[in-house]
Amino acid sequence: MPTLLFEGYSDDTFGEYRYTNDDYDNCASGEPIEYLVQDPATGNGIIVSGQHCPGSCTSWMIGVGCYQPSSKNECFPEWRMSNHFNGRCYSLVIEAPEGVVVRCLTRERAAG
Repeated sequence: MPTLLFEGYSDDTFGEYRYTNDDYDNCASGEPIEYLVQDPATGNGIIVSGQHCPGSCTSWMIGVGCYQPSSKNECFPEWRMSNHFNGRCYSLVIEAPEGVVVRCLTRERAAG
């Protein structure tokens, strides 16, 4: 079972750093960075969104939302998720199913 680790760095880079080692740099735009984490067996998954906190705070807000490509499927996958603090920042850890697909939606939108 893959373990995913989402966290942000500086004021512009957010990504998944354990399973795919993929991040996206939004050039400190303040806009959220979104990833789709999808179970290929069911098509269901979650959207993980990271946004740098405004002002003088140096951390990231990390949110999770449901993704379902069809209304016939169950919505929220029952994956174990937890927040961790590593002494520098908070991160989101997800225990995902084998074969999980992680895609940066923000990058895909920017590529057009």
